[in-house]
Amino acid sequence: MPTLSKKAASLWAKKRPTENGQQLWLPLIIHLIDTQNVINYLFNQWLSPNQRRILAENLSDEKIHQLIKFVGFTHDIGKATPAFQTKPSNGHDDLLDDELKEKLIMNGFPKLDDGQFPSRSASPHAKAGEAILDKYEVPDSIGAIIGGHHGKTEPSNQKDDIRVHTSNYYQSDNDPEIQTRWEEVQKELLHYGFQTSGYQTISQIPTITQPQAVILEGLLIMADWLASSEYLVGHEETVLFPLIEISQTSEDIDTGERFRNAINNWNLNDEWQPQPVDTTTDPYEARWGLHARPVQTAMTDAIEKTIDPGMVIVEASMGIGKTEIALLAAEQLAYIKGQDGIFMGLPTQATTNAMFNRVSDWLTMIANSQGESFPIKLIHGKAQFNHDYTSLPRVSNVGDPNAVVINSWFSGKKSILTKFTVGTIDNLLLMGLKQKHLFLKHLGFSGKVVIIDEAHAFDIYMNQYLYRAITWLGAYHVPIVILSATLPKEKRNALLKAYLKGKYGIKYKKTFEAPADWQKQQAYPLLSILDGNQLKQLTKFSDKSSQFSTQLQKLFSIFDFDPII
Repeated sequence: MPTLSKKAASLWAKKRPTENGQQLWLPLIIHLIDTQNVINYLFNQWLSPNQRRILAENLSDEKIHQLIKFVGFTHDIGKATPAFQTKPSNGHDDLLDDELKEKLIMNGFPKLDDGQFPSRSASPHAKAGEAILDKYEVPDSIGAIIGGHHGKTEPSNQKDDIRVHTSNYYQSDNDPEIQTRWEEVQKELLHYGFQTSGYQTISQIPTITQPQAVILEGLLIMADWLASSEYLVGHEETVLFPLIEISQTSEDIDTGERFRNAINNWNLNDEWQPQPVDTTTDPYEARWGLHARPVQTAMTDAIEKTIDPGMVIVEASMGIGKTEIALLAAEQLAYIKGQDGIFMGLPTQATTNAMFNRVSDWLTMIANSQGESFPIKLIHGKAQFNHDYTSLPRVSNVGDPNAVVINSWFSGKKSILTKFTVGTIDNLLLMGLKQKHLFLKHLGFSGKVVIIDEAHAFDIYMNQYLYRAITWLGAYHVPIVILSATLPKEKRNALLKAYLKGKYGIKYKKTFEAPADWQKQQAYPLLSILDGNQLKQLTKFSDKSSQFSTQLQKLFSIFDFDPII
C-alpha cells in the first residue's frame, strides 16, 4: 500500500461519543479503503452477471475493475476539506471535537482554530468531492457519481464551487501557505486512489453511459452504507465496520482482516445460481405436483427457445395458470440472461399478500433443490401485519440452511435490493419518478427478472410511469414477464415499444422484425415474446380451456366490455 503522510492520516471520516463517555472516531483513509474493498466485493460477488455486463460494456475487465475501485475510494474525498473537518459531532461533544481538531493542528493544519466557515453548508462533502475531481479533470460522468452518492445528484458540475467558496476547501481565501496544505492532502488522497485502483494517469479514467452511471451510483450508495454499518441491524454483537478509540490510529487497523470479518458477518445469504429448466419432463409437475396444461407447455417451450429474451407478455383467462407460467419463466429468463432474483409486482396490497405465499412456496422449493437459503422481502406499507411474512426466520439465526428468510439489513430504502421481492407495483413505477436514492431502485431492479401481474388494472396515469420504468428496464436488458387476463392491444403494443426504445434507442424501428399484423393481433390466449429485436407471437394452443378463453374474449368484444378478471 502507498505510504500516507501524517496530515492525511489525521483526517477523520466519522466520530461519535458512546453512552459511557467513550470517544470514538474513524480515520478518513480507513473509510475510503473500507468502501473501496466493499464496492469491489459487491461488483464481483453480489451483482448479477447481467449487471456486470452492463457496467463493463465497452470496457475491458481490467478497466471496469479499476473504475469500481477508484469510485469506491474517492467517494468521500470531499471530507478532506476544512469545512468538513471542523464540523461539530452529532450531539456537539466539544471534548471529542476539540481532540480531533487538535490532531489536525499537530499534524500539519495550523490556525484551524481561527477558521470561520459561514458558507459551510454550501459545500457539503459529496458536492465538494465532485468539485475536487472536476478540478483535476476527472470525467464529468464519474465526478457526478461522487457528487450524487448521498442520493441526489447536483444540477450541474461543480467546477466553480472551489472559486466561489474557496475557504470551504482551503481554510483561507487568500493565504497561499495555508491553502497549499489542504490542496496537497487532497492531491495525496487522489494519488492514493489512483495507485490502489491501478491507474497511472487521469486520462485512463473512462467516460461511461447514463445506464452505467445510474447502476454504478446505486452500487456506490450501497457500498458506502455497508462500509458505514458498525453492526448488523438488530444484532449489535455482530461487528461489521466499527469505529475505533480516539487513542488509536489508522496504523492500528488491518484493513484486509477488517474487511473479511465484516463481509463474513454480513453475507449470510446464498446467491441464486439459476439452473436450466428441464422441459423433457413436465416441469410443472416437478414444482407444483400438477400436470401442465397444453397452454402452459406451449408457452414454456416457446420461452425456452429464446436467445435474447426481453419482454414476455402472457394473455390468458383466469385459472389457466399464468402465475406458474411466470415463475417458471423467471427461472428460464434468469438462466438465459444472467439475473439472480425476481420482483413480482401487483396492483394492490391485498393481491400482493395473496401472491406472497405462492412466490414464497416456489422459492422454498428452489432453495431446497439447491441446498441454499434465499432472502425474500414483502414490500408495501402494511407488510409488518402479514403474519406469513413476519413469521419467516431472520437470516442471522437460521438453523436450516434450506430456507426462505428475512435479512434485516435490507430494510427501508434498501428493501428493493433484496434479491427476491414481492410488492405493490408502485415500487416499480417509482423508477420513472425523480426522488432521492432513486439509484437504489434502479440497482435493485436491474439484477432481477421483473414480473408484472394484472397489467390491465393500471389507469392512464399509472401507465405513463409504467412505460417509463419499462424503458429503463429495457436499457438494462432486464427480462420482463407481463401477465393479464384482458390486455387491450393498444397497451400491449405500447409496452413492447417502451421496452424496445430502452434497449435499442429511438431508432429501434430500423431493425425491428415482427409479424405483419402484430399491432392488430387479437388472438386469445396469446404469448408475445421480444427475442432480441424480433417479436414472436404464439397464437394456437391445443387445449379446451384455450378454446373457452377465445369464446369468452369474443363475447366481451361484442359487448365492448373490458372485465377485470
